[in-house]
Amino acid sequence: MLVVFSGFFDFIVRGGPAMAALLFCSLVAIAVVVERFLFFAQQHVNSEALMAQIAARVELDDFAGAIAICDQNKGMLPKILKVGLVRGGAERADINEGMSLALRKGSRNLDRFLPIVGTIAVIAPFIGLFGTVLGIIRAFQDIALKGNSTPAVVAAGVSEALITTAAGLFVAVLSVIFFNYFKTRAKTFLQEMAEAAEELADMLHFRKLGEKIPDDLLSRIA
Repeated sequence: MLVVFSGFFDFIVRGGPAMAALLFCSLVAIAVVVERFLFFAQQHVNSEALMAQIAARVELDDFAGAIAICDQNKGMLPKILKVGLVRGGAERADINEGMSLALRKGSRNLDRFLPIVGTIAVIAPFIGLFGTVLGIIRAFQDIALKGNSTPAVVAAGVSEALITTAAGLFVAVLSVIFFNYFKTRAKTFLQEMAEAAEELADMLHFRKLGEKIPDDLLSRIA
């Protein structure tokens, strides 16, 4: 372990000052990625099973039981559905407005901290390029000091330039991958919540009219 740490530290040192900035960017990106994985893990809920349980309660006009089911589940979706159930006796427009507002508020949490990863994906190659420029400058300074341009003289500067270029691209590529992954996951989750909210609004509308929930609606939920 000590050998690995020593080799990593030597790699950072040889990369020059730009490597410190890239290391900081990579640590920030890792922190955001871990936080996002934990966040979406907390949002995990079987939406179909949840909607089926709520539908069974709504059919019996047991709104208190449906709300209790929402309280028993974690995540954003149960909270949004609870907003609609609390307004169960209101007009459909009021129910939709309440859940839409809760959905908009919750959607901000889906993209939380992702702009940081997107920014790192953009600036990491430029930091690497900055390190490349510093490495080339060092190489020319070594040539001026030594009075010759043998490979041994310029090797250190060129090595620094190549290390920072590679590190910058590596950090940028990984940041782009995770940025797009979480953006896609957030979009999918938002769509699922919107569909569930619309289905609940339909159920509450039919119950307010005193009608049975249509089978086609129940089949979409099941």
